[in-house]
Amino acid sequence: MTRRTITELYAQAASSFPDNVAGSITPALLRAFCQDFLDTIRPSYGAMSITTPSIKALTTVDASFTWETVVQAQAPDYTCTLASGLVTRAGGPASAQIDFSIDCQALNNSVVTFTLYVDGLATPWATSNTSTSSADIQSFAFTAVNYSVNLAPTYQIRAKITTPGNVTLSNGILVVQNIPVNTN
Repeated sequence: MTRRTITELYAQAASSFPDNVAGSITPALLRAFCQDFLDTIRPSYGAMSITTPSIKALTTVDASFTWETVVQAQAPDYTCTLASGLVTRAGGPASAQIDFSIDCQALNNSVVTFTLYVDGLATPWATSNTSTSSADIQSFAFTAVNYSVNLAPTYQIRAKITTPGNVTLSNGILVVQNIPVNTN
């Protein structure tokens, strides 16, 4: 069936289920509404992770990086591309919760920044830390909520560093999940 907004479900319920004085409510209408409702509230997410330490070259310009593994809900709403770090949601405009965390070991006195990009554009959601020693492991994390009108919004984490060089990334996760939205 179809994932819908809460507003669309209200409208569908109002049009499909009038007072049944004329016998207008049919099993097919009830079944279709129930299936749309279940599709709307069904958990759906796309997730990528970096579980083993991985060396990445960073520069002073935001760039994507390769992830290791993909975890996806059974729903076909999301696709994840490890090489580019893109999480794409099919199915039209939606609100999404984006959870990101990662550990990073960088050169001494380097500032590393991770930024969320939505549909190829930088967002205000970013996290930065300064490495106090090349042996230190810094932790980065944020949670964001974003509404996109795009029919297939994309989400990506990009990274940069003040002193170009290699960093070691580990314990990383990027999860994008649907939030049912009322659009009125």
